Amino acid sequence: MNPETTDSSLPEAAPGALLAIRAKSILTLGGEGPARAARLFAPLKKIDNGVLLVRGGLVEDVLPWSQARLPAATLVRDVGPVCLAPACVNAHTHLELSHLAEKTRWGRGFTAWLQSLIPLLGAAPEAEAVESACAALALAGTLYVGNITGSLAGGTALADAACAEAGLTVSHFCEWFGFGAPFADGERPWPPRCRRVLEDDPFLMARCAPGGHALYSTGPDVLSAARRDCAHMGRVFSFHLAESPEETRLLTTGDGPLREVYEGVVLPTGWTAPGMRPLAYALKLGLLGSGTLAVHGTQLDAQEVEVLAASGAALCLCPRSNRNLGVGVPPVRELMESGALLCLGTDGLTSNRDLDVRKEAVWLRETMDVPPEALVRMLTVNGAAALNLLGCGAGRLEKGGPADFCVLPDTLTY
Repeated sequence: MNPETTDSSLPEAAPGALLAIRAKSILTLGGEGPARAARLFAPLKKIDNGVLLVRGGLVEDVLPWSQARLPAATLVRDVGPVCLAPACVNAHTHLELSHLAEKTRWGRGFTAWLQSLIPLLGAAPEAEAVESACAALALAGTLYVGNITGSLAGGTALADAACAEAGLTVSHFCEWFGFGAPFADGERPWPPRCRRVLEDDPFLMARCAPGGHALYSTGPDVLSAARRDCAHMGRVFSFHLAESPEETRLLTTGDGPLREVYEGVVLPTGWTAPGMRPLAYALKLGLLGSGTLAVHGTQLDAQEVEVLAASGAALCLCPRSNRNLGVGVPPVRELMESGALLCLGTDGLTSNRDLDVRKEAVWLRETMDVPPEALVRMLTVNGAAALNLLGCGAGRLEKGGPADFCVLPDTLTY
């Protein structure tokens, strides 16, 4: 096993047999819930020279090697001088756009990137690219994914099948884009492309939730309806929030480069700006609160950070994507201290080199000196909470739960 790449793949054991995976150290996060504010920085319980006992894909125990009493038939695998942790959660990515890797313009601002992306959205998604992206996620120890879908015809079904093949647990956020679109079923605001695939595969609906793209690109009535419907179904509502200076300018003054790109294409004739900053507008529309997963937040000021935290909404940070597009860096320290529920995502391959969410944590560690304790929690238990997956055992290595693990980069160990 290569500890830098192959993380969650378990060696073969006979059905019903015990598998013992020995490592230099193991972080279980056992008994932990979502961590906010000071709790983010609390010491993590570490088992040195530990062993993860697995039977039938489930955790039977995690304990020091010296305390293990193994039956004779136990299959033992020593993965070497590495630190194991629960499998990672990538709370925000765009799998169906994986075929567009290295085809967009970076470093010149959000609008320049968007202008390079829009002409590429006419092509159908490519199965091989999506399957490769999902396989890479699993190989890097990410087994739980929040996937934005609805951009391309057939993208939802393709991404769902690729996730299943790679062994990923996926939550699809079916993204509305545009203003004033009618609800074909008269009740639920499913985007047209997602609605069609859900009609063909009703079992897929359990993994889907209606969502919005952003405050400037999705009609306010649609956003509010999607948020209400998610609350009614007990599902997570997600949208992009305060991602770029161009977004803030468009919503406050009604002009700027985003207006030029979207005028008459996305923005309806006669559209007027709400005259509010993104967070204030989201509050007015009732989009924030427990069960909401906002994404990016690079443009939040100090007061808005406090308001976001008080709302109960989660925020997913995608710092490498933000850096690549030149839209700014989220106020990470203020967000951590505010009590907001923070998790990590990669965004997609149109704005990032890879989908290894551990590298987002490493970037924050090396660039902003974020403590590893906080980053490990954001990678695991917090991401699971943001996607409402704690109930299925995501984010922790506990008795009876899934034996899903990753190898932590050296930068995140201590």
